[in-house]
Amino acid sequence: MNQGFQQALSQWALTQNGRAVFEQEKMLLDDAIKNLFGYYCVQLGAPTLESVMSESRIQYKVLVASELTEGGKEFDPHCHFIKADLDYLPIAKDSADVVVLPHTLEVAADPYYLLRQVDAMLRPEGHIVVTGFNPYGCLVMRFRWFKKAPLFREAQLEHLSQIKMWLEVLGYDIQLQRYSTVTCFAQREQKTRRVALLEWVEKRLSKLGLQFGNVYCLVAKKRVDSPTLVGAKWHMPRWRLMPNKRPVSVARNQRSKGG
Repeated sequence: MNQGFQQALSQWALTQNGRAVFEQEKMLLDDAIKNLFGYYCVQLGAPTLESVMSESRIQYKVLVASELTEGGKEFDPHCHFIKADLDYLPIAKDSADVVVLPHTLEVAADPYYLLRQVDAMLRPEGHIVVTGFNPYGCLVMRFRWFKKAPLFREAQLEHLSQIKMWLEVLGYDIQLQRYSTVTCFAQREQKTRRVALLEWVEKRLSKLGLQFGNVYCLVAKKRVDSPTLVGAKWHMPRWRLMPNKRPVSVARNQRSKGG
């Protein structure tokens, strides 16, 4: 697990730019998980001190993180906390209905291995909700290449297409993928004309498949194969009946010819 990036991400979330970006992400998450149902919702990792499961209608919520601080009190009061390493998850097989990964793949030592662990703990027809930074996001590129911010320059950001490919290999159907709006600057008070123009351009480019939103949100459903039972439809083949003739003994015919 990349502890350095995890700590830097938590500190950046307290800045003005960080709060603005995570507010956009929270809106995407709330819209994604509010209609996902089940008995257990599990969140892996806590990049901020705010709960990302607050809008979930699932009764039992579990947070798994390597470090738990006093900020955990700000989470849902019905949320249960488990302190564990994300590389070795103490969750039983087929026990979770929804698993939320807020920037978790970006701090994992092996993202694909983590997805396989999540697949093992997820019940059939369960859902995975993944959020992360878009490497081509406007604010991300500005801080990564122009301001040379160590947070994004050293981060190993995964492309959404790569995550989708991993999930499809594991047997998931992509149900939702959304990006936040384009925001290259921290505009939290008013929407200026420049920001409005950027959002207008972003909407036009998104129709062409070009996404420059800062964060993405992906929802995937675990596919359950339903094999067709052949036992009920299996019948004896209709053999073609031979004409009813009297059997002839070959040995008897040979003896009769010899006599």
